[in-house]
Order: sequence, then C-alpha cells, then structure tokens
Amino acid sequence: MKKILLGFFGLVYLLLPQVASAHEAYVLTRQEFDQGLLITAKNPFGPLIDPSHLGLFLFISVCVGLSFLLVLLWSTTSWARVLDKLIKKATLVGPLIIRLAISASFFYAAQSNSVLGPELTLAHLPGGQVVRFLLYLVAIMVFSGFFVELAGFIGLCIFVYMTRFYGLYMLTYLNYLGELLVLFLFGTRFVSFDRYLFGKKLWFQQIEKLRKYETPIIRVLYGLALIYAGWSIKFVHQNLSIEVYNQYHLQDFFRASAGFIAAGAGLSEILIGLFILIGFFMRWTILISLFFITISLLYFHELIWPHLMLYGISFSLLINSGDSLTIDHYMVPWARKLLGRLGSRR
Repeated sequence: MKKILLGFFGLVYLLLPQVASAHEAYVLTRQEFDQGLLITAKNPFGPLIDPSHLGLFLFISVCVGLSFLLVLLWSTTSWARVLDKLIKKATLVGPLIIRLAISASFFYAAQSNSVLGPELTLAHLPGGQVVRFLLYLVAIMVFSGFFVELAGFIGLCIFVYMTRFYGLYMLTYLNYLGELLVLFLFGTRFVSFDRYLFGKKLWFQQIEKLRKYETPIIRVLYGLALIYAGWSIKFVHQNLSIEVYNQYHLQDFFRASAGFIAAGAGLSEILIGLFILIGFFMRWTILISLFFITISLLYFHELIWPHLMLYGISFSLLINSGDSLTIDHYMVPWARKLLGRLGSRR
C-alpha cells in the first residue's frame, strides 16, 4: 500500500504545472514579480538531475509514461469510439464556449483596468483609457455576436499595442492571439446577430476553404503560450516559482527542494504545451491541466477571470480534438490496427 501511495503522489508530483508554482504573476505582488524577472537562473535543470532527486524523477517519469500508455489502450476500445462520437456532437458549441470566455475575459480585464492578465495594467500606459473602452466594446460585440470579425480586428490591434510596452512577455498570452485571429478570420454564425445580418457567409469569402484550420490555429498558439510560459518563468526566471513555493509553505506538502518542484513544474508545463501543440494525447493532457488549474485557483485563491480563457480553450479543444493535423488523428487508428494484428496472431 505504501508503494502504491508513493506512486500516486509521485505521479501528481510531476503533473503539477499550476499547483506547484501557480501563475506566478497572479500570486506574487507586482513588485515581487518584476524583481523576479530581473533574476536569471544559472542552472535551472540542475534540480531535476540532482542525485538526491534523480531516482524520484525517473520513477515519476515511468508512472507518467504508463498513464499515457493506458490512455492509448483505452482509445482503441469500442467504448472510446462511442464516447468520442458523443463528444464531437457538440462541435458547434466549441466556438460559442470560446466566444463567451473571451468576452468575459475582456469585460473583467476592463473592470480591473488591465489587459489579458492583472499584471498587464493600463494605469500608466499612454491611451490606457481608450484601450479600456475598446475592451468593453469588444466584450459586448463578441458576446452578442455582432460584427465579430471587426471585434476580432480591434482585439488584435490591442494585442499589438500592448506588445509595444510588454515585449516578448506577451508570448505568454498567445492563446488570446489565437482566439482573436480566429474571430477576425472566421467570425461566428452560431447564436449570433451576425447570423441574421450575413447568414452563413464570411466577410472574407476567399478564406472559407481555410476554415478547417480554425481549431489548429487555436491549438498551436495555445501550446506555444504554455511552452513559453513554462520555459521563461519556471526555468529562465526560476526564482519566481521558488518564491511562491516559500511564501505558501509548499514544503509542508512536498518533501523536495523548491528548485526541484519549480523545475518539475516547468518541465510539465512545457510538455503539456508541446503535446497540445502537436495534438498528442490531447484530451488526456488537457484534462490533466484542467484538474490542476482548478486546484491552483482553489488553493491560491487566484482571480478567476484570467483563467476563463484557459477553461474556454480547453473545453473547445476537448470537443474538437483529433483534427487531421494532430498526431492523435493517425496514432489511434494505428494502435487499433496493431492490436488487431496481435490479436489475430493469437
């Protein structure tokens, strides 16, 4: 029983992209966060290969690998096929979920006088009040489905404008860029005023054939956002995660150094981002991330609105997973054929 419990908590240990160090920008004060960005880790990977933790790291890696193998085996069953068909019946709902998420995110961002996240404040930016007004405008337009392509364009302009002041840090919010780009290109014709104004026609008729890339655009940019956040915050500026670990006394839960937890969280976030990017075990990966995002919200009492986009994108990708540009699209049929051949030989 002791080994089983160790295995379980070991598995949790590595799959901790959020709870181990949370969204540092949402947990630390603005001053602490800005100071942390000035400190660069000299050897951020060191804790993972430290002799005192190497055995635990390898054990956890094996447990994680086995969990994905079990998911692959499950995906070859008839029950998995039935469930997949049921989930994909909600395909039309996916864009609506994202629309509601982005409109709510923009509305509450404007309420807090910030953009995308609480750390991107408008208080001291030139034209901050204009941006705030535009956030309200985009939120209303997207929520009601009124001239959504225009709303997406305005949102893209806001994103570019903020990049002028926050630079590469905006890569953390590439998920927003993906959503805004999709709204600009494809709009929405599901439960919207645009449906009555324009029917099913797009503003840009010539890109109708590109609609199949709607989900891949969201998936790729979301994956890149997670990879960048994991690398830049939990590895390059690892002190931020260590600060959260120390402030919240996480040593009471984890019998390992702050550096090991921070590096493990960073590796997890990068792998989750990579798996989403290439569409590899996507539903299982997203379920894991959703579970720990929720735990993080509850434990650290973080603001809810910055996470609405994460929930919106995640639920949308759960519904629309396995497109032709993902590894899952080819891996599952391959696994079914392989198991079928092995079964026939017996």
